[in-house]
Amino acid sequence: MLRVALLALLVPTFAIAETGQYGIINGEAVSSDDFPSTVQVIQYAESDLLGNVTQPMCTGTLIAPDTVLTAGHCMEETISGFLPATGVRFWVSFAADHSSMLTPEGAQVPDAAVEAAAWVQHPNWDMGNMQGISDNELGQVDDIALMFLDEAVTDVPFTYLPTADEAEAIVEDLEVDIVGYGQTLPSEGGPFAPLPEDAEVAVRYWSHTFVNLVGSHELQIGAGLETGRKCHGDSGGPTFAEIGEAGDDGLRVIGVTSHAFNTTEDCDVGGVDTRVDAYLDWIDEAMRAACEDGTRVWCDEAGIPEPSAATGDDDDAASDDDDDDGGSSARGSGCDSGCSTAERGAPALLLLPLLAFIRRR
Repeated sequence: MLRVALLALLVPTFAIAETGQYGIINGEAVSSDDFPSTVQVIQYAESDLLGNVTQPMCTGTLIAPDTVLTAGHCMEETISGFLPATGVRFWVSFAADHSSMLTPEGAQVPDAAVEAAAWVQHPNWDMGNMQGISDNELGQVDDIALMFLDEAVTDVPFTYLPTADEAEAIVEDLEVDIVGYGQTLPSEGGPFAPLPEDAEVAVRYWSHTFVNLVGSHELQIGAGLETGRKCHGDSGGPTFAEIGEAGDDGLRVIGVTSHAFNTTEDCDVGGVDTRVDAYLDWIDEAMRAACEDGTRVWCDEAGIPEPSAATGDDDDAASDDDDDDGGSSARGSGCDSGCSTAERGAPALLLLPLLAFIRRR
């Protein structure tokens, strides 16, 4: 039987108020211009039990014009991770607000969303891996996946992955930014208690926080109630850190939201990210293989884009620094709409998956 932490990530929210799942807490809403590489992952599935279901499900990050990084559990071909389904399809949307999808009349894929032509989970990922998670410890569950879009997105900047050398800067107390579409207020009494009426859902939220613990394959982001952290609905979403050494803005996606750090305290003590740099070889190989077999539509760089390749040139990677306005980075990877910078100990985001705001299409 799966642990409570996993169930809290996957249980379907047939009615939001009945589940109390929540996402980025103590953060603030940001626009689509802020951390623009962040995407809402949307699922459509056919089910004999529920009919056709369209729902905002997880969060992800654009890491190349046609490639999105997310969590392995977000790409399960089931409804919300465990309900039988057929005809599962995924889209990503760069809009900041998808809350209208939580109403029966709004439960449809946005017109501007981009469909995934294919996706690949890490070969060692298995939902059963969650059974071995120990409370208050970091481990290795290989909860990471890639989505390959059916068209290249060249008008939105992607975010680079850290190089092996840059990853040496990932240490405890490193300041980071976390972004996601999860529910924004916790419920008193845990993840299955009623959600406060004024909580927002499926809206892009951000917070400035810190790395609390560092493991070989996982990171704990945030800690106690007063710190920035992620939770349900933010699964697959990014942790950003300015550790780059190249000539770009230096922002890198270093973590992918995965699971709870403590099954009892759920999102109240920070959550666990899959550490991106531990999977650079697999990511690079998967991206190259998708170019070789014709799955990918943008192969100017078959593998992981190198930071220097998108600095100061005029290619279609949507990443030039030539038009830097001196305020925010030309790649637009950060916060451009007046986000205030929270200090360690201030409110922020949450870490786990927002897996199922189920509404029939």
